[in-house]
Amino acid sequence: MTPYEIVLQDLLIEGNSSHELQDKPYSNEMDDKTKIHVTYRCLLRAQRLKQRIPALIFAYFLGQLIEQKELTKKKVRQIVSEHYYWISVRVYYIFEMNPTQIYCTINATVNLIRSLKQREIKQLVLEI
Repeated sequence: MTPYEIVLQDLLIEGNSSHELQDKPYSNEMDDKTKIHVTYRCLLRAQRLKQRIPALIFAYFLGQLIEQKELTKKKVRQIVSEHYYWISVRVYYIFEMNPTQIYCTINATVNLIRSLKQREIKQLVLEI
């Protein structure tokens, strides 16, 4: 199966609606730069420990911060590597409509999502 088919299959799994998205790893009192730094550190830790679901969740939160905050891309890239920058944005857009679907995934990983082509990301966002 291709990475696209794997991610699509995970997105089509009927989820248990009892899941609630875990709390964000930062508090609202923090400034945007600190929020991004804390979330990025959590993502890196989850990746190092090979925690697939937490890595996807932290990537989602990081992508949300990147896309919804006022920091420039240049400032964000001083904190976050380009690799994780793009992973986080992709994860955010794929799961934007239903972030709790992350808990239902079986095979999707942040690196698998990174390997998707841009047109495949667009297809996933539009189809789901």
